[in-house]
Amino acid sequence: MKKKLLIILAVIIGILIIGGGFFKIRYDKMVRTFREERVEAVNLQEIEDGVYSGSFREFLVSVTLDVTVSDNRITDIEIVEQQGGPGYEAEETLERILEAQSPVVDVVSGATGSSRCIMIAVYKALSDKN
Repeated sequence: MKKKLLIILAVIIGILIIGGGFFKIRYDKMVRTFREERVEAVNLQEIEDGVYSGSFREFLVSVTLDVTVSDNRITDIEIVEQQGGPGYEAEETLERILEAQSPVVDVVSGATGSSRCIMIAVYKALSDKN
């Protein structure tokens, strides 16, 4: 009985270690992707008035959004769908993009992944690369 319990405990610990290792590998890939994904300023003078959709998904976070452009200005950004941890929505990123008139802004502290996800989705929407 004691031997069976030890074997079961060892198997559970092994599964947790392997699962944790896979999670760490996938998490590290997500961080690299956010760091390497292209986000640049866009020339709003070249963008016609309209609503442009963009999205980006990477492991633990995703966002789908609509960007409204009017008179060569970003006038609104609406989150259609967003996934991530509660409290990590990075809604300040929307305000920063509107103020800067560019998807290239500082990330929200404590919500780096969500911030980068939003910035990438806005860039993709406005550069028509999604």
